[in-house]
Order: sequence, then structure tokens, then C-alpha cells
Amino acid sequence: MYKKVAAIYDIHGNDSALEAVIKEILAQEVDLIVVGGDVAWGPEPAAVLKRLHQLDCEVRFVRGNADREVGERYGVEQGLDVLTAEINQWCTDQLSNEEQKFLANLPEWQKIEIEGLGTVLFVHGSPRSDEEAISVNTPEEELKPMFEGIEPFVIVCGHTHIQFDRKACGKRIVNPGSVGLPFGTQAACWALFSNKVELKKTFYDINQAVKQIECSGMPHAGEFAVHILNPPSKGP
Repeated sequence: MYKKVAAIYDIHGNDSALEAVIKEILAQEVDLIVVGGDVAWGPEPAAVLKRLHQLDCEVRFVRGNADREVGERYGVEQGLDVLTAEINQWCTDQLSNEEQKFLANLPEWQKIEIEGLGTVLFVHGSPRSDEEAISVNTPEEELKPMFEGIEPFVIVCGHTHIQFDRKACGKRIVNPGSVGLPFGTQAACWALFSNKVELKKTFYDINQAVKQIECSGMPHAGEFAVHILNPPSKGP
């Protein structure tokens, strides 16, 4: 049973954002950090993985679709568009074989007992797919089959990069938002779980992050930097 758990999702290789969030999380003296997927697809994949692996606290991972795709070096042959495939394969090339296997073999979910909340299910997309998107407006008729057979009341998901906390189909669904590639804000987003749920935003030096992104060597780094500077209001 954990008293305080932080959830960080959709880091997307943005090490500047992750560094800032980690500082705030450690100041909260959490018992556990859950990394909810899509860790390394982005400009600084190796630095992000190194930072996560060096944390001096308990960390549990959930595999996102981008972790699977980077870990297995997906390309257009596996259905990715050209831009995504080019970035994906570049990211794979930045990682060791061990790091690639680590990403590809992460668990699809984590069940965590949190004091005051009970059993909390952490997934990336939905409980049945790492690519299935749940938004604040997803109709209940679409949600029902996703939650079939799921016992925990609180379900934490990511993938859409927008924070929300809603109730539907007899569940409480929480999206911590994206650390490294958020929509609707320049801040790095995350969530804190204790006897309550708190959606958090961490502001950091965006201009310095953009400089690092532009110098990363990642294909299409400019498009990534534009998103960080001027995040779209609506997610995918």
C-alpha cells in the first residue's frame, strides 16, 4: 500500500521537461513514480532513459505504443507515417540493444494500491489497447467495452496528452497529461495520487528546451520545437 504516488506520462524524449518535473516530484517525497508510457520517442531518448533509471526511488513502468515502436524499430512497413517513422528509427538508433529490449518488453499495465483510493489501474491508452484514446469527451457507449471486466474504480491513462479527471461508466478516469509534448499548455503535466487526485503543471525554461531539441540531431526537430513553443489547444 502506497501513500503517495506520482504519475508521469508521455515524456517523449523531452529531458528538460522531465528534469523539472522530477525535481517537483522528489520534493513531494513520493513512495512511487509510475511512468505511463511513450518515454523515448523524441529528441533526447537516451538522456531521458538514463534519468529515469538513475532515480533513487521506486519506479514502475507501463509500455506505451511509442515504446513498443521504438523498441522494435517500427517504420512505414508497420503502418507509421513517414515523419513518425523517421523519428522513430532515429530514436531506436540512439539506444543500446538493452535499452531497446527494455522498452519493447515493458508491462502493459500496473495495478497499484494507494491509501485512500484503493486499487488504481495504470494503462497507456485504454485497458485493452496502448493505441486506444480516451478523452474527456469520449462517449460512454465507447468506453463501456474498454472497461469490460475491469474491477478498479480509478483508471489512469495517457496517450492523448491532455489532463482531465472525469467519471464515466462507474469509473473515475484520470489523465495526468504529457510531460514532454503537452497540448493546451507550455507546462510539463503530471499527477499526484494520495487520498486525493491532484493534476499538476510544472513550468520550465521552454527556450532552453527548444535549443536542446534543435541541437539534438533528431529528424524534424523543428516541428517538435514548434509544438513545445506553441502547443496546439486540442490533442489527437
